[in-house]
Amino acid sequence: MNRRFPCCLIASALLSDITVLQANAEQESARDSKIPAKQATQCKPSDMQRAWLARVNDARSQARRCGDKRFEAVKPLSWSCKLEAAANAHSSNMAETNFFSHVDLDGDRVGQRVTIEGYTWRMVGENIAAGQQSGDAVLEGWLASAGHCANIMNKTFTEMGMSRLDASEATYSPYWTQVFGRPR
Repeated sequence: MNRRFPCCLIASALLSDITVLQANAEQESARDSKIPAKQATQCKPSDMQRAWLARVNDARSQARRCGDKRFEAVKPLSWSCKLEAAANAHSSNMAETNFFSHVDLDGDRVGQRVTIEGYTWRMVGENIAAGQQSGDAVLEGWLASAGHCANIMNKTFTEMGMSRLDASEATYSPYWTQVFGRPR
């Protein structure tokens, strides 16, 4: 089945479908005590990941309208292996359990997923998509969607990780997850 679903999330208590998750000191302390962080590992983005990052940064380098909101060009993102790991974990989880959502079946959201990977964050956001066969098609779809585009153009984000996971047995394959962050 070739369904195409884009979806985005910036986490915040003020918005419903598109929200921004910002950490305050009390939340950070509670979050950090509940979720054991993984040990830091060194990694380098692959050629494909560098290409994805370049495409996203090219989009960020141009002023654009996302729905009814105008965005000026913003600084480029850098690749984060921890955000990539969180993106990959979510894509894998969606494929293995055949669902499509920002909230996994255990109730975890992007904030929990990046914390588990050892990313200490001030702000995180997430775009997801399924069914598109190429990174260009995914980015094109996200830029045509007000919420996804706003995530991509959010000047607060400084880092990104992204994952594509093919799962022939899943309904919506391939699964794409893009995670944005600003470290603490």
